[in-house]
Amino acid sequence: MELRQLKYFITIANTRSYTAAAKSLFVTQPTLSWNIQQLEEEFNAHLFFQTKQGLQLTEKGEKLLTRGQKVLDEFEGLIEDMHKMKPGKKNLKVGITVLFVIQYMEQIVQFTTMNPEVELTFVQSGSVEIQEKLAQNEIDIGLVSFPNYESSIEIERLNTSHSQYTVSVVLPFDHPLAQKETIEIKDLKGYDICSFSNDYVLGNILHERCSESGFHPNIIFTNKNWEVLLQNTLTTKALTLMPQALERISNFKNLKWIPLKDKANFFEIGIAYKKNQNLEEHAIRFVNFMKKN
Repeated sequence: MELRQLKYFITIANTRSYTAAAKSLFVTQPTLSWNIQQLEEEFNAHLFFQTKQGLQLTEKGEKLLTRGQKVLDEFEGLIEDMHKMKPGKKNLKVGITVLFVIQYMEQIVQFTTMNPEVELTFVQSGSVEIQEKLAQNEIDIGLVSFPNYESSIEIERLNTSHSQYTVSVVLPFDHPLAQKETIEIKDLKGYDICSFSNDYVLGNILHERCSESGFHPNIIFTNKNWEVLLQNTLTTKALTLMPQALERISNFKNLKWIPLKDKANFFEIGIAYKKNQNLEEHAIRFVNFMKKN
């Protein structure tokens, strides 16, 4: 049974006349007759019988009218509501790190240009805190680095030119480790360290890898701001772990960037959202755009 056939049936039942129904529906009587015949064949029952007073409903016809009217009303109400929905501004709250703001600004600008009805609001923090905010429904989408710390969220890897980043050890040129070509985690033992807070993957990884290497890192300063970390590294003659990509925009020319030689020197980037949550259409468009561009 099609909704069109149901509407034909209900109109005939309400008017008690094929002629009146045909005029109301702007179709021919043969069209109505053929569709009612199809319904009767499908249900293996007569829906109408002719009397001197006009068309009357059979028992099954009465049942189809009662329940079919509810179905048709619900469907037509849905259509009306959909037409009433105006394409106003759609808000999307996105968690993002400062590194990803820099790396993905071109893609973000392209998306907002192509989707002027979507208003992006950015919440800047570290990947760990962004994942927490996403799990707590404080944001809609997150641009984060792996690993995944929250079981309630999904992170899809990005297939872009900035789909990962490597890590460098940043220190003054006169630091004892400054002459090395690469630096391992074990080399950090005994040296003062300025570190990202635990809201950032690098803050967590530093503790984990030092512990696995048999020592506790001598952290003398923590902060969420990478430029503040670099300033304190320079001032205190300490060292810090930093995404290599930030070197090209750093104004601290008295600091040396040396590649970290470790299993935790490479992090993939992904776009995250809450599991088992129906994303709105504009959020899906943003996710798909960032995954491909």
